[in-house]
Amino acid sequence: MSSTATPLLSPKDYLAFERTQETKHEYHDGEIVAMAGGTAPHSLLAMRLGSELTQRLKGGSCLVFNSDMKVWIEEVRRFLYPDLSGLCGQPQYHDSGRDVLVNPALVVEVLSPKSEAYDRGRKLALYMALPAIREIALVSQEEVRVEKYTRASDGIWRFEAYAGADAVARFESLGCDVPLRDFYQGVELAPAE
Repeated sequence: MSSTATPLLSPKDYLAFERTQETKHEYHDGEIVAMAGGTAPHSLLAMRLGSELTQRLKGGSCLVFNSDMKVWIEEVRRFLYPDLSGLCGQPQYHDSGRDVLVNPALVVEVLSPKSEAYDRGRKLALYMALPAIREIALVSQEEVRVEKYTRASDGIWRFEAYAGADAVARFESLGCDVPLRDFYQGVELAPAE
């Protein structure tokens, strides 16, 4: 019995493939991984947080991108799709397609029951490998809670958690604060599993 290995794709071949697809796929060091669709709470939380950040940054040099913007992490050869990404200053793109950011200061993942272990584990570690990223926020769908990892000037990651409607999350990389009630209000949270 013989087995045939699937050939690994180069980053260039992945981008050529991905740019023709209707669904999203991440790239993991030569392998393509299909992404699952999101739920209503997932979508609402990502859109509302993105909107709140954008409103607070209006008129400045900071930008917030939705989940259509891929992030390239050259150190670990990964193209990932965060739910939100942002930076202050000039965006740098992987190539002329301008659909792959290489210098986000912030990435946000809305946690889903099916992907939470990956988002908290391997994906978090992958984001931490990109030197440009200064903050990683994990947004819960089960409770009003945002967990944030911030890279200090010494390179050590610091953890903070904001819980409850009265909490205010500080996004230092973008220079703004967002009360959790402003983007959780009216979102029917998913029951804890």
